[in-house]
Amino acid sequence: MAGHVPGSTRGGGIVRYTVELARALHRRPDVDLHLLVAPDAVDGLTDLVGSRDRLLVLPALPGPAVPAYERAALGLRLRGRYDVVQGVKHLLPRGLGRTHGVLTIHDMLLVDRPQDFGAAKRTLLQLPYAGSIRGADTLVCVSSATRDRLTAFDPRTAARSTAVPLATSPTLLTAAPRPVDGLGGRPFALVVGDTQPRKNLPTVITAWRQVVAQRPDAVLVQVGPPPWGAEAYGPDFDPLVASGHLRQLQGVDDGTLRWAYENAAVVLAPSLAEGFGLPAAEALDLGAPLVTSTDAALVEVSGARAQHLPAEDVDAWATAVLDHLGRPRPDVAARADRRTWDDVAEGTVAAVRRGQAGRTPST
Repeated sequence: MAGHVPGSTRGGGIVRYTVELARALHRRPDVDLHLLVAPDAVDGLTDLVGSRDRLLVLPALPGPAVPAYERAALGLRLRGRYDVVQGVKHLLPRGLGRTHGVLTIHDMLLVDRPQDFGAAKRTLLQLPYAGSIRGADTLVCVSSATRDRLTAFDPRTAARSTAVPLATSPTLLTAAPRPVDGLGGRPFALVVGDTQPRKNLPTVITAWRQVVAQRPDAVLVQVGPPPWGAEAYGPDFDPLVASGHLRQLQGVDDGTLRWAYENAAVVLAPSLAEGFGLPAAEALDLGAPLVTSTDAALVEVSGARAQHLPAEDVDAWATAVLDHLGRPRPDVAARADRRTWDDVAEGTVAAVRRGQAGRTPST
């Protein structure tokens, strides 16, 4: 179910997940992949599956009506036509019958942090998400931390859920680095992600005021998508932007992002809550020093290769940044155990097969 993917195939975390998983599944000889797509994305997504006849096109509906259609009406269109239907963004159709329903669990933020979502999104997704979880035959969680949170929410999901960790996009790993004007030769720390309250930018931005008091040449660089929903920066944001000590880069290409990872003195991941924490994996795969919060998913992704700090300890974050700025960036080789999207596809297929073997077919 890729109705959220634009024809450009570019977008945030769930878009990237859908595109990279589709590419990896399409490479497998044991998977006959079809995609459910939006009408305006047909031309751009044909290459993901090899031919136009492997695309099933959604009806042209207003944006808010699409989730309701996918949840309430799509099942009758899909049941019996496919062996497996995978919902990769919160929703799985009802009424799939004998068709095996798979739901990707990226996080439990709709349950744990509903205040981060607008009223319309909460209304459209919160209850349907819970219903999709209950109805799925197989639940693919993007980390063990997310699986733990899922099973705490609903212990009945334990037997149906599997953790299948994500991987860095190959387009990022192979992109030609593109330098950022004004940053060459200047020490900077990097934060990658959106500006929602859970990303905890105010802690790092407040810490940066302490950093520049000792290192006036240093810059904090925040890379992410254009703002959506609630934002949180803290009171020090505007003065630091005005002084040139904080730069926001929005909607950058993979080459720019790779250059930023490869040239930052340190990458900071201060989030209060993550489902996986892809920027942490990207930083490590590109050899960047990394400091994360003690969020369970971030600790799982980075392990002993990163420093972990209490999310809201401003002094500790300032000290850690100054420590990295005060010494040369280490020459870290690429991870020998780097995970790939073929690994993600393998784990997903294995989870589906286990679910199919243990399922009692319904009518």
